[in-house]
Amino acid sequence: MGRKLALIIIGVIVLLALAGGGVAAYLLVFAKKPVAETTEEAPPPAPIKRPAFIPLDPFSVWVQPEGQKVREVIVIFHLEAPPDNVPEINSKMHLLRDRYIRELMKLDPIKVPVRFETKDLAELRNLLRQPTEEVMGKGLVTQVLLLNILSPLK
Repeated sequence: MGRKLALIIIGVIVLLALAGGGVAAYLLVFAKKPVAETTEEAPPPAPIKRPAFIPLDPFSVWVQPEGQKVREVIVIFHLEAPPDNVPEINSKMHLLRDRYIRELMKLDPIKVPVRFETKDLAELRNLLRQPTEEVMGKGLVTQVLLLNILSPLK
């Protein structure tokens, strides 16, 4: 009987050891690891700011289509800028408009094809970049956009 009891006790100890090993293996391999807590929280990503488009009053420009007389067309520009710059741009808009008028008055009529489009007046955008930076400051306005051309009825 002593031998049977010893075998039972050894069997129970082996079973407990195997059960403990199984639990330990599960905790080490399969259980979810606790996420290390950090004292610093990452800031949320900043929202993407879309550029603002500021319309300008229309301007008159003289063009000369191939083989035709010089005529006046109306051009509409927008300024593209970061939205944070809009208040400062609006405060200087009267100065910019004055400068644009003076620049456009100095121009000779722009030579264009008979059926011209906004791409044919792209040089106007380039011409107005420097005065824009001089009045507004460098980097305040991203670009000058030529939005439309209107031809008055005659």
